[in-house]
Amino acid sequence: GTDIIVGFPGETEADFAQTIELVEQVRYDSAFTFVYSPRAGTEAAAMSDQVQHDVKIERMERLVEVTQRVAREQNEARVGGVEEVLVEGASRTEPSLLRGRTRRNTTVVFSGGAAAGELVDVRIEAATSTTLRGVQDALVAA
Repeated sequence: GTDIIVGFPGETEADFAQTIELVEQVRYDSAFTFVYSPRAGTEAAAMSDQVQHDVKIERMERLVEVTQRVAREQNEARVGGVEEVLVEGASRTEPSLLRGRTRRNTTVVFSGGAAAGELVDVRIEAATSTTLRGVQDALVAA
């Protein structure tokens, strides 16, 4: 994963295009994206080549679209595979399911019988840009 700030003073459309190209090439599993906002007393806030707010917002929307698409593609490529998951506990949104994280720090919601703190293998059956879904692999073989 990575953090990306859009609209730092002096950022040109060409600079932003390079950011998009980098995201496409690196293929981050996740990205925290932010719009630059000046902070009083900083050198950047005093720079004369501030990027207009509407330009920053438009660039942010394009960046989010690309980062979400890439993350979804990355996760969809994992469907059908088995991932080792550290169980965190019950899913926050579906209490009948478990929630955990892969070694790549991807959230997985799955059916199974493990306890928090256990490492289990989960067969991945579906994916979004942020979450994998599956079933504890021992249950698949049973």
